[in-house]
Amino acid sequence: MKKYLIIFLAVVTCCYVGCKKDAGNGAPPSANSYMPVTAGSTWTYYFNEQGNIDTLTVKMTGATSTQNGRIYYNATTQSKKGGASTLYFTQYNHLFVTRNLNPYVNATLELQLYNDTASVNTPWTYLVSDNGKINDVPARAISTIGPINETKSFAGKTYNNVIHVTIEIQYDLGNGYRTQFLYDYYLAKGIGILGYNLRAFNDFVEVEGILSYDVK
Repeated sequence: MKKYLIIFLAVVTCCYVGCKKDAGNGAPPSANSYMPVTAGSTWTYYFNEQGNIDTLTVKMTGATSTQNGRIYYNATTQSKKGGASTLYFTQYNHLFVTRNLNPYVNATLELQLYNDTASVNTPWTYLVSDNGKINDVPARAISTIGPINETKSFAGKTYNNVIHVTIEIQYDLGNGYRTQFLYDYYLAKGIGILGYNLRAFNDFVEVEGILSYDVK
């Protein structure tokens, strides 16, 4: 089962920023959002994967892509160890979604980072890939909005009115769906993603937190 840890950690960088709270396909960009996608906006994060330290910079390019009939906003990421990549973000049906092609599992994966109509502590379940599988194993995700007015500190700076969202990644290895990975995400209005913790097989394996940002 440890092979699934290696597989899924490869998709971690798909989840740093999200999309504007608005109706419609793709959602018009706005700086006054829990997940801005305004062109030129940038975020820099510290990144710790089991003692491997790095920094990651995310920048919205202003370009869009159409996939499965939906408009996605494009972002680039750059890290010292991981190099460059492209991420995709959209919003539809009140869902804020990230999308990324993962070459390790040969699947395009999506995570729903937020739902602006969901009640606190009321989970919703969805597939994380178009065919409902990761590496030929049935997979799904469960997102839940937790506390909505938390105070959190990252890199010595305190943020108020933080929304806490958990995302469980579940595999069905033949005996029903079981949670293998658990994210704790933190969002702030006008900033976006502040950071997250990732646990795999009940062990903390990854932590990310914001160092600086410039939302246009």
